[in-house]
Amino acid sequence: MTYTIELRQPGFRIRDRFEAGRKAAAGRMRQHSVYFRTLRILRAISDRNLTDVGISRMRIKEIAHEAAYGQKH
Repeated sequence: MTYTIELRQPGFRIRDRFEAGRKAAAGRMRQHSVYFRTLRILRAISDRNLTDVGISRMRIKEIAHEAAYGQKH
């Protein structure tokens, strides 16, 4: 008796998987870039100007994280 196993999945291609991984990596890189850009900008602002807009210097990392990755859960 002989058995045959189909190893291919319909609609699955290596190229599609690679492309999905590349897009995910690009998205993470964009988020990372937004985080560090926001962090750099907020750290460059004087304490007086931060106070004027209601931002404590202690919250800068939290604000940058929210800007890049969205609200906390």
